[in-house]
Amino acid sequence: MTNHKLNFDGKTLDIEGVSKVVEISDKECLFKLADKTLAVKGSGLNVVRLDRTEGVVVLETEQLASLTYKGGMSLKGLFG
Repeated sequence: MTNHKLNFDGKTLDIEGVSKVVEISDKECLFKLADKTLAVKGSGLNVVRLDRTEGVVVLETEQLASLTYKGGMSLKGLFG
């Protein structure tokens, strides 16, 4: 099992440990991690960096609404 990391500074979301980009739109992005899928929902989502070798994705966002792991864990409502 490979770990992943999330870092949100209010404007950008850094995701480390991405093995596959499943879907990207301005309202929802889906990323396959080693052992689960991460759904990012918000508005104005925009990929500013994608490094497949390092497994890093950086998203800019106008508003981050929720981060949800497939399987039920949700961080909804923590981002204003």
